[in-house]
Parts: sequence; structure tokens; C-alpha cells
Amino acid sequence: MRTFEGIRIIDFTQAIAGPFATFQLALMGADVIKIEQRGVGDQGRQMYPLDGAYKDAGFSCIYMSANAGKRSVTLDLKHPDAGDVVRRLVREADIVVENFKAGTMDRMGFGSEALRAINPKLIYCSVTGFGQTGPRSKAAAYDPTIQALGGVMALNGTPETGPMRCGAIIIDMASALTAAFAISSALFKRERTGEGAHLDLSMQDVASAMVSPSLLQTLHGMEPKLMGSRSLAGNPLAETHPTKDGVLLLMPAIEAQSLRVWAVIGKPELEEDCRFATLEARIANEAECLAILREALLEADAKTWEQRFADAGIPAAAVSTLPDVLSDKQLAHRNHIRNVVAPEVGDVAYCSTPFKISGEETGADRPPPLVGADTDAVLSEYGFSDVEIAALRETSAI
Repeated sequence: MRTFEGIRIIDFTQAIAGPFATFQLALMGADVIKIEQRGVGDQGRQMYPLDGAYKDAGFSCIYMSANAGKRSVTLDLKHPDAGDVVRRLVREADIVVENFKAGTMDRMGFGSEALRAINPKLIYCSVTGFGQTGPRSKAAAYDPTIQALGGVMALNGTPETGPMRCGAIIIDMASALTAAFAISSALFKRERTGEGAHLDLSMQDVASAMVSPSLLQTLHGMEPKLMGSRSLAGNPLAETHPTKDGVLLLMPAIEAQSLRVWAVIGKPELEEDCRFATLEARIANEAECLAILREALLEADAKTWEQRFADAGIPAAAVSTLPDVLSDKQLAHRNHIRNVVAPEVGDVAYCSTPFKISGEETGADRPPPLVGADTDAVLSEYGFSDVEIAALRETSAI
């Protein structure tokens, strides 16, 4: 039995933070019913678009990354008949997840209070930029704006570039994983108490949690400066460095690792050199430290240095391109990047859970759905007759 087998989720989310959260639960067996707008579907279908059959099917890169394993029902939430459909779905659901702006679901009659009155054991998760209350609660938010507000950009960049956002959509993804954790926690509590819950997740809170060590530094009068890829301690060795064929990230985290760097590059005598023997000394003599290190690193390729430092117990990695990541042998060994076949386009790749569960196989059991592909089947399962479904379609409610 898979972890969330038998758990039913009504998913009102769009784009990435919400859908990627419910996707995590689908990978572990939950039945996720995706509620989409009639015609256009989830706005994520238009993000990072592809051409050809993928475009025709509404399969963008964002959409494919977060929706395998789900079923799609189209429903106009503003239609007068939508209320009856939502209420009937929710009566038999375990979880509702939405990521509209705060107050939107309440205005439509589908807020936490209204739906938990129908089903007291319901776990209702709201994913928003800033939470349900407070001075910013009604504001729209996307990953880059939360990176700017949450302190992430204050740490990312160099004095020359100024603050920069991370290229990866780290706030969306971290918020999704946090939401999946919160939902799992609420399910565990419900098993013990029988009580449902409203989970109020703020992406800004997630961002501040992600930079919490730096926030604590700032509280203690040591506000970090923009240092590019360098470690927060300011160690010149812990940085990206050019090699014969690419870039190496060297990250000695403790003093013993920093001192072993000199032996790896063939200069063990520098371990005792007063210019480099302590962190403070290396910072004071940064130019000389970097000149010696980088001259040595140019003698071999990044992968060779990665292995040499690894053999010495010093964290280091050649900076991978995205094609490198796709061909990484460790990821292949763990069967992390997988394919599921969609009849409309062929193979659809996705990343499975970043953990293994003994005795259980995680992964998607169906491809991402076309818009509304499962509307009739799902409504029939929930007790709607053929006549009722036809009437809803006639009035354009579904």
C-alpha cells in the first residue's frame, strides 16, 4: 500500500507552488482531482511553453513538472451551479488545496469555514504570498517578488552585480514542499484526534525561514554582504574557481578542510604559512591566497579536481550544466528523473520524490491530464447522474 493511497485531494491550485505541493502527494498514491478553468485550464499550462504536440495538449514545462498522476475536472467556480459540485466533491474529500489571493475563495463561498462546515475532518490548505491576514495579505505574489521581499536577493549577487534573484524558482518549490509537509502533518494529527484543520502557508514566511541563519547574523550585528558564491564566513577558498575546462565550486566548511586544500593542490607547505593558516589570515591576504589556488587549479579539469578534493574529504563540485544534470549517473542510479507516457505527446519527464520509502514505490501512475479530461468520470464517481452531468455541461458550469 502506498503512503497516501485512499486519500482524496481537491486541488484548486494553479501555476507551480500549489500544484507542485499536491504533486508530491500524488507521487505517494493520493487521488488528486485538479479543478481547472473551462477552456484555458491551469495558468501554468502557458508557462515555459513548448511547441507542436505539447502546445496543442497544453503541456508546458511548468505544467508537466507538477501535474503527473492527477485527474482534471473543468469547473467555472463563478457559475451559480458550481457550489453544488464543489460541496459534493468536498463531502468525500480529505484535503482541499488552493492558492488564490487571500479572501478569494471566501468570496466565492468556498473558503475554509464554509467547506469545513460541510466536512469537519477536512484539511484545508491555503498557499498565498503573505498569509491570510496582515498588511500585505491581499497582495499578489510570485516567486521573484518573494525572493526580493524575503531576503533571498539580499544574499544573492556580488558587489558588482548588486542583488540578484536565483535563476531557479526556489521559493515556489520550497513553499510547495513545505505545504506538502504541513498537509502530511495535519493528516497525522487527524489520525490521532479526528480533527481537520486550516493550514495558512505564507511564501514570505518560507523565504525568511530559508535565510534564517543570515537573519540571525543580522540580529547580532553581522549583516552578511553580497559575496557571490563565497561561503558566509568569507573564506576565499570557499568560492567558485576557474579550472582548465570549467568552473569548480570549492566549499571547505571547517578549518581542517581549508588547511588540507594546500596539500591537494601540491603545496602542503602553505598549511603552516602564517598568511593562510587561519581564516582571518586568508581573508587579510585574499589576493595572494586566490592567486596561488587558481594558478594551481588551471592545471587540470574541474571533474579531476572534484575527485581529488573528494578523496581528501573536502566538499567540491564541478559546476554542472543542465544537460550534465540530466545525464548524472547518481540521479540515474536513484531513478529520480522518470517518464510517464501521455498518448497525446509521448514521453513526459518528471522528477520523482527526493526520498525512498522501504517497501514502497513512489511515482506517477498516470500522465498529466488534458484540460477537463476526467470531468465526466470523476463526477460519476461522486454520484452525479448522466442527466446531471449533461445539464451542467449545457449551462457551461463544467
